[in-house]
Formats: sequence, C-alpha cells, structure tokens
Amino acid sequence: MGRPPRIQHSEFHFHVITRCNNNAFSFETNEDFAIYLDILRFFKQKHHFSLFNYALMNSHVHLLLQPSPHISLYKTMLLINWSFARDYNRRKSRKGHFWLDRYKSIPVETDRYALDLMRYINLNPVRAGMVQSPGDWKWSGYRFYAYGEPNTLLEHHPSYLGLSLQPKMRQQAFVDYVCMVLPGDNTRRPEWSDAPFIGSELFGRQLGLSPG
Repeated sequence: MGRPPRIQHSEFHFHVITRCNNNAFSFETNEDFAIYLDILRFFKQKHHFSLFNYALMNSHVHLLLQPSPHISLYKTMLLINWSFARDYNRRKSRKGHFWLDRYKSIPVETDRYALDLMRYINLNPVRAGMVQSPGDWKWSGYRFYAYGEPNTLLEHHPSYLGLSLQPKMRQQAFVDYVCMVLPGDNTRRPEWSDAPFIGSELFGRQLGLSPG
C-alpha cells in the first residue's frame, strides 16, 4: 500500500518532524545547530512561511509552522533539508544520506491544540534527559515565549497571544503551562508525533483523515 498524499494547504499549521538517517545523533556540535537555524532563516525569508516554534535535538528536528501560500511545504522542506545535508557533509568530509527519506508533516487544529503541541515540542530536551528545564536548552523557541528573548526566526502563535493582553502575564502563563507536571510527560506521545492529524475527530473528518 502506498503512502498517503501529503496535505499541503497553506491555511493549516503543521507539526513538521525531520529525523536523521538511522536516528543517529548527527547534530553533534553547537555549530551544527546554528547552521541549521541559519538555513531555516534563509528559506523563511525567501519562501515567506510562518514559524511559530521549534526544537532542535541531536537526532531530529521539530517545527511548528504555516507554509507560504505561494510555495509548497514540500518544496520548502526539500530545500532546507538538502541545503543542510550538503553543508554538513562538506564540513564533516562525509558522504551519504543525512536525513531519513521522508519528513512528517502533521496538520494541527490550531485554536484548540497548538499550545499543547508547543508544550510537547519545548519539553523534548527535558524528556530526553538533556536538560533539567526547557529554558536550559537554547536550541528551541521556548525562551522566546517564556522570557521574551529576541528571536528573529519566530512569530508569536495566535494561541499564545490569547493567553493575556499583557506580555509579562503571557510569558508567565506560558511558563506555568509548560512546566506543570502532567502524567505521561516523561514518555514519547505518539498522538503528537505519529498521528495523521493533531486535533478533534471533526477536524480529522474535515481533512478526510481517520485518527489511525
């Protein structure tokens, strides 16, 4: 049975996950992380997609974005991944695939599920035992939301802006929400990373998808 076609609509937000080949820990240095963000910034400016959050891990990348209405998500991710792989292989004097052959792009019902997804994304480094607190990991969008740290890659998600009219109160509400302890926080959650969509059954039916 073939793979299902990708949903590409620019009006949706997507949880994009790209994994290193063989799930290897290929992001090895701060330089690797910084160059990926530079490439992401270059194509964000060129393709005009909206980026709301991210977390770069040693073996994979999480992005929460809205594609450009003029350039498909497929083309954007193809160029980002190809550019980084080419640069990585050149710097490390290596050959072969850097990424797995197919990234995931999961449509998100933004008004109800975006904050939960952002919480899941920003807790990845904590869940992996890399840091004690999400604010300790500089390669994510957490500090932008929690502390108001400048980040030219990101724009505020509408669901975040709905937390309060006051920036400081929004930031504190986000910190409290992300850092509250919930059952299952220490385990990988397939409903955020493996499902065909993130949202209600009605949202899935509107997309023509079943929960899986």
